[in-house]
Amino acid sequence: MGTNIAGYRKFLFRCILPAVWLLAVVAAPAGGAEMKTMKVQKVTEELALRHPLMLKVTNLQEWLGQEGNDFSRLVLYIDGMAFRGLTPALMEGDTLLYDLQRNDENKEAWTAVLSRKRGNFFFSYVPVSLGFENGVQLPSEAKLRFIRINPKGFRVFGSICLVTIVLFFVLAWRSDIIRDTGPQPEGVDSYGKPYRKTYSLARTQMAFWFFTIIIGYVFIWMVTSDFSSLTPGVIGLMGISAVTGVGAAVVDSSKRSEQQNQRRLFDEKKKRSEVEAEKLISEISALEAAVAAAPGVLKAEEQRALLAAKQAALAANQKEIAQARKKIGEIDTAEKSGVSQGFLKDILSDDDGVSFHRFQISVWTIVLIIIFLGRVYDTLGMPTVDSALLAVMGISNVTYIGFKLPDQQG
Repeated sequence: MGTNIAGYRKFLFRCILPAVWLLAVVAAPAGGAEMKTMKVQKVTEELALRHPLMLKVTNLQEWLGQEGNDFSRLVLYIDGMAFRGLTPALMEGDTLLYDLQRNDENKEAWTAVLSRKRGNFFFSYVPVSLGFENGVQLPSEAKLRFIRINPKGFRVFGSICLVTIVLFFVLAWRSDIIRDTGPQPEGVDSYGKPYRKTYSLARTQMAFWFFTIIIGYVFIWMVTSDFSSLTPGVIGLMGISAVTGVGAAVVDSSKRSEQQNQRRLFDEKKKRSEVEAEKLISEISALEAAVAAAPGVLKAEEQRALLAAKQAALAANQKEIAQARKKIGEIDTAEKSGVSQGFLKDILSDDDGVSFHRFQISVWTIVLIIIFLGRVYDTLGMPTVDSALLAVMGISNVTYIGFKLPDQQG
């Protein structure tokens, strides 16, 4: 047994280890001796996406003098991440120039470095080096100020977002952009101002998701230059809110159409009854005159019986007219738009007061928007919304549409 172990050891040292050493030598970058003396030094003080970066490499010319060495093989490393797809340009002496652009090869590296949270929101200091595809990095003295978010650009972005949102709230307050459809309610409030229509939950949800997604999209583009950040889940969220808005509008339109048809039917019925009533009144007047002119005659008895039948028919006819007028009044009342009681109460209430299905869809919308914005900030990318989460939101919105069918408020 001892002899076999000793034999394995001799085989290991004589054959396997030399082979491993030979592979390491072959795989190592050319000019290994010169590479040991190469060191990366900073030339530019700041590092930012879409900006040039200049680095000085000591003994670069000596390394390039070795056969098979090419500066285009040098890979840029920022904060430990390899940024491939960036070909440097050789400047005077030992200086390399990198044009820091985002491409398919380094997209994930940029996202990883940009999304790392540090003490300062706008910038941080990160190590920068050069290396090779096998992960070997040169010694580096370069630690640059990494501009994660341009302060001036962010202030402009924030100002535009703030002004846009404020203008939209003013527009929403003064116009019907997120209010229910239909005519304005009649009357004035205690301040003498005309009553306004109620706010629509469906339209409000559409507006919230529109601003949330567009702000997230522009923020991601501003930081990463990524125009293709939209994900199927985000499109699904926007689609659900849009379908809910369209569904609410269809329900409201169908209600108004049905109410108008019913009103037209009752109005026609009332008019027919009124014509019949006028005819009966004329016939009753003639019969009363005939009975009064020949009292006690046998024919007068028949006329009295006919008169009683006409009077009964007139009473029934007048009852139908009264019922038709009542129905028309109820339909006219139902067609009138609700009076706004304030934004929060409007979106949470239906005809019976605050309702759970409206509360449910409102809470889910707020929760998802908070998660959405948090993910955008943390990852600098649109969140991948889980299908189960989309299903929950879809169920909430379908429930809202379902309960809305017997209501009159959007």
